[in-house]
Amino acid sequence: MGNSISLIKRTRKSKNAKKFKTFDSESSETNDSRTCSYISDTPTNEPRGSYKFTDTFDESERMKRKHFVLKYIFEGNFSAPIQYLLTNGCRVLDVGCGPGTWILDMASEYIRSSFVGLDIFHMFPSEIKPNNTDFILADARDNLPFESNYFDYIHLGDMGICFTEYEFDCVLKECRRILKPGGWIEFQEIQHFMNNSGPCSKKFYSLANKWTNSKGIRALPYSSNELKKVPNMTNINEIVKSIPIGSWGGKLGEEFEGSFSVMLFYYAEPIAKMINCPVEEMNELINNMKLELSEYKTSQDFIRTFGQKEYSKNNEISNEITNENN
Repeated sequence: MGNSISLIKRTRKSKNAKKFKTFDSESSETNDSRTCSYISDTPTNEPRGSYKFTDTFDESERMKRKHFVLKYIFEGNFSAPIQYLLTNGCRVLDVGCGPGTWILDMASEYIRSSFVGLDIFHMFPSEIKPNNTDFILADARDNLPFESNYFDYIHLGDMGICFTEYEFDCVLKECRRILKPGGWIEFQEIQHFMNNSGPCSKKFYSLANKWTNSKGIRALPYSSNELKKVPNMTNINEIVKSIPIGSWGGKLGEEFEGSFSVMLFYYAEPIAKMINCPVEEMNELINNMKLELSEYKTSQDFIRTFGQKEYSKNNEISNEITNENN
């Protein structure tokens, strides 16, 4: 495959990220010499549009912790049928890669494949990283800086909160453009409500949904319906998994609560501003909400959706000729 990504149209520079073991390992950190922990020392202007989170250390750590919870509950980093592609060598893009945890984990296992991460913030490793990885700084809401028909697999993790519905549709169409015929798109979304929620949780989510709606972000997560709107996509499937939140779910629930809580407190200030109340009141609501989790056995659903770009007739003819020659 080669390690350089020659068709990238933009440069990339950033800070380094730290790779973590799975949440149920004896230690949550590894001394892998290729990576180191990330603390942003680069000022970042607030991006245009709807993106709400920033390149803070807490956000980086939250994403890392959530990554391994999802890997455990879904029994892997992907659900699309791409094991053969990854094992034999293919090109992979992660849109909204954050600190690069998903890519670093994948690249360590699939050493024949090449991985590219793209994000609007400097959260990803730039120098100390596996040779089969690369990262670029870019806004996915612009035209993606790659040639058409370039990647074999494109991954998007929890990007619904980053885009308006129109922007999300545009990003998916751009992903289809840069995806090879026969390649796969997969995206993962969180359900915007909790199962078995208590009164404080219901109140908080009602306010949170009101705030996101005011920013043009829809209340329902993106799923197979969005992928069905993209032309020439086939073999579309989705998988739903429920993750416990809190000590009632054992170590898994506790780990997810740690990641989940950070996200809740991100919302506290803008919601308080929206309803004109002290932010301390929102923080108290969140703390009371956390106390309810085990009492009500609260959980939250995650949805993985994947589909394949159809082969054109020219591709089918080419494949037939190749098979005959072999």
